[in-house]
Amino acid sequence: MIGALWRDGAIYAAGAILARGIALLMLPLYTRVLAPADYGALDLIVTCGVLINLVVPLETAQALARFWNEREAGQARRRLAGTAWSFTLAGYALFAAVTLPLAEPIAHALLGDARFSGALRAGLAFIAINGLFLLLQNQFRWELRPRAYAAVSVLYALLTMALVTAFALGLGAGLEGVLWAQFAAAALCTGLSLWWLRGKLSLVLHRADLAEMLRFSLPLVPAGIAVFASFYINRLMLNALATLDDVGQFGIASRLAGMVTLVLVGIQGALTPLIYAHHHEPETPARLARLFEGFVAVALVACLAIGLFGRELIATFATADYASAAPLLMWLAPAALLAQMYIFAPGIAIAKKTSWQLLITLCSALLGAALNWMLIPIAGPAGAALATLAAAALFFGAWLVASQKLYPMPLRGAALAAATALFTLVALAVPALDAALGAGPVAWVAKLALLAVIALSMFPLGLLRAQSLRGLFARAS
Repeated sequence: MIGALWRDGAIYAAGAILARGIALLMLPLYTRVLAPADYGALDLIVTCGVLINLVVPLETAQALARFWNEREAGQARRRLAGTAWSFTLAGYALFAAVTLPLAEPIAHALLGDARFSGALRAGLAFIAINGLFLLLQNQFRWELRPRAYAAVSVLYALLTMALVTAFALGLGAGLEGVLWAQFAAAALCTGLSLWWLRGKLSLVLHRADLAEMLRFSLPLVPAGIAVFASFYINRLMLNALATLDDVGQFGIASRLAGMVTLVLVGIQGALTPLIYAHHHEPETPARLARLFEGFVAVALVACLAIGLFGRELIATFATADYASAAPLLMWLAPAALLAQMYIFAPGIAIAKKTSWQLLITLCSALLGAALNWMLIPIAGPAGAALATLAAAALFFGAWLVASQKLYPMPLRGAALAAATALFTLVALAVPALDAALGAGPVAWVAKLALLAVIALSMFPLGLLRAQSLRGLFARAS
């Protein structure tokens, strides 16, 4: 399993790094053609898209992933995938038919201004076609076709960059042009994915397969809504309790903090299908535990790097209008990772305990909403960042504890706790460090030296091992 993980993970990682790198290169474009309030509107529309992509298909994509390896290769898998595709296609067609005629009142309710109705109409179309694209893109994962997954991911990023540049800069279409460009890119990649998957799925709605998938996935819908509330309600509450400008600042910080998930992307693409295929093997828990510990070490260093150089990142990727986003990076980076690290704790999914998932995500959502409500009036976007981190920490911590009961892994808790405490101490000291060092070469050298010390400390803690790194480099070569 580990050999396949590194092989497939390298392909997923290469594709994701290219795709997300292109997306990051677009941030200077976004911040130059969109004022903070317009970027806030864009961020709110995309955020609502996350919720819609959870609710409309009723999480049948997760059911498809769970049951894929339980079906015989050939007709049985083709029928399962076709049922998921047909159900999802019908759901988004209905969504578009209902919401597009109501774009103006929805814009007024969501964004507080009917002048955004054209942009919202483009956003609704983008959300629908993007939901279809996401299902097809993930189908390449279940079929263990990492090259196709990576190729379509990079193509989508390139098309988005080219079309946004043409629409927003060339035509001066602003926010509405940005969203129509994203729609066009998703539509083209949806068509290409269908072509590459020809013969693998069809327009068929098999009643028994759909019923089995929905029995698994329906409890995940409220869980997904709770996850959304945990990690995305911050934007909605910032808009309600503060301003669209604050949403824009928070959105830019979230986008840059999301760079830290690049340390996860290769593993994220390859790990879940491999766990489903090999979880019954006796050596899998120990291998997964060592992989998780090594990932935590790398993740803590990556989060610290983004937080330490937050001011420099904002200066590079955004205009001076977004400078107040810099302090948010230190807390949003670990939150972004904690929201996705559940893949290392597969016990809930393996045991099909979807009710446990619902309980965990609901508690996380309640904590996030309460903290956002308390902290945003006091600290604005900084309060939203702290609330997001607290909700993410509760989510992953509870998920890990529950998973350990269902599928135990031999984790070294003392080493993980020590590394986390070290990260927290340094993170709390960063504002004072920034004030003392200022900007310039001395600040860069001091921050890089501190980062190197933290990285090297992961070896005596036992989370990183030189032998494992040598093995990794040997596989890469």
